[in-house]
Amino acid sequence: MRIWNGYGSEHSMDLVLIGRFQTVTGAKAAEERMEALQALAEAAWSDDDWRSSDERMPPELGEALREMKLYDMGRYDVDNYAFDHSVTREGETVRIWTDESDVQGFLKVLLHYGAKVEVFSRHEWDEDAITRSDASNRSDSGSD
Repeated sequence: MRIWNGYGSEHSMDLVLIGRFQTVTGAKAAEERMEALQALAEAAWSDDDWRSSDERMPPELGEALREMKLYDMGRYDVDNYAFDHSVTREGETVRIWTDESDVQGFLKVLLHYGAKVEVFSRHEWDEDAITRSDASNRSDSGSD
């Protein structure tokens, strides 16, 4: 019998990213770009086998990113848009909820459009970025 020991990332990060823009126009542009990236990621996942040894960016994806003028985005940044997340916008503020720990693709878009960014876990903080009262009682919170 073989027993496998390994590390798993099944733990939900429950992250919130908040991008605060100087104008509604900047927030709308970021929101629209994220919607386009989600559509692009979902289309790429159907044709792209992420398990393949060839991890290069497909030419179609590179061309789409050039058209969006997102020159600093890579394949893995776009792949994250295929995972479960949500994006909402209220005025100059864009909020993103995700369970993933890799949020680089989201950060790149927020920063590209000029956002001031805040990131926190809802395990420890509520939606208003106030410490949750039950967070100090958690055994895995990392606090003493």
